Amino acid sequence: MTETPINRGAPDLVLSTRRESILRTSRFGTPYRTPNVRRFGPTGATWRTSAAHSKTTQLSARRTSTPLNTRTKGQRDSALTSTPLNPRAKRSEDETFSQITSRTEIEENNIKQLMGKLWQVFRLTPLYNFKTAASDLSHFSRTLSSHISAETKKGVYIDVSEPGDAKIGLFSGLDTGIDDSKALLIQIKGKKRYKTEEKVLCEAVLFSTDLEYNPLKQEQQSEFTYFSTALIHGPVVLSETLQNWLEVQFDCKVMKQKFSSHELAFMAAMFTGYEETHKPLDLVYGIPAEVKGISQIDYSTQAQDCLRLWKQIRSEQEDAFTDFEASLFIAGLETHFYEIFNIKLERLPLKHMTSSVVSVNTEGKLKLFTKSSENVLKVLRHLTDLALDQLKIA
Repeated sequence: MTETPINRGAPDLVLSTRRESILRTSRFGTPYRTPNVRRFGPTGATWRTSAAHSKTTQLSARRTSTPLNTRTKGQRDSALTSTPLNPRAKRSEDETFSQITSRTEIEENNIKQLMGKLWQVFRLTPLYNFKTAASDLSHFSRTLSSHISAETKKGVYIDVSEPGDAKIGLFSGLDTGIDDSKALLIQIKGKKRYKTEEKVLCEAVLFSTDLEYNPLKQEQQSEFTYFSTALIHGPVVLSETLQNWLEVQFDCKVMKQKFSSHELAFMAAMFTGYEETHKPLDLVYGIPAEVKGISQIDYSTQAQDCLRLWKQIRSEQEDAFTDFEASLFIAGLETHFYEIFNIKLERLPLKHMTSSVVSVNTEGKLKLFTKSSENVLKVLRHLTDLALDQLKIA
């Protein structure tokens, strides 16, 4: 498919771009094989269907706003059979906003636990025979502890001296959509080398935040549980042990979530528009191995300049943020760099992006800098969308 041309001229040329060129008419050729429109709302941005597809979804039955866990069996069956193709498009902004503002103090604290830590992002296939009853979670904790103990006897852990017991429990606050499973927190405690105090050596959070739709068929939902994404923080050896246990215990696949240069550029543009105490936008571009004496180019742009460019590109009348607008944003920054240094950054791979909200690199390393719980949920929702789309491709 022929890509939409990007205007790399001055900002006044950006303002004159026709809005009709933003939306593509085909689902194919976009980076994730999904419509390249993301919508701003109380929980952040997400993939949206094209205008043609939206007309089709209007023919589907509207989803009732009654939570699934409070419905009768007949109501649940009715809700599942009448699920529209794009249920998120049917949910009102007021309904979603009320879910966020009604968070408890425990949920707020859970969200804050994710901030300031360096996470490795993974995506998962559905977990088989996962149960959330207290007795089941205790059983899973014991089996994981036994698995770690067996690995310890093999001498697997070199950097971690004494990994101990594991604890698995529910983690509320991240499930903002009616199709979301309650998030899961896994903690592995132990003693670091030459230390006597026991601490959490490795922790993981499995979640789906505001799923666009449930990828499981109705007859599969009693046996499978879908967590789109896992964030793992801790030593590599313990992380690999945890991944191996998840795959064996629940017959699933845990895969590292990597981000392309285009995905990093999209996040850099999208997160610039979030309400934050803005810091400079830092972009790191890789250099080909043939070039000697330099390994990367660090490009830092003041927050005020980024926000001014972002507002020039964005239309106040629209609530959607598109792939085309993201391309214009990055093109504006790269054009400015070219005018000063005569280096075309668009020919180089973008390896790392750091904004006031989050830091992400191509290897899936992520760190949340934001102090806003709402913005944390926006990032998690974005990760959910990317993982869900990869599941569809697979």
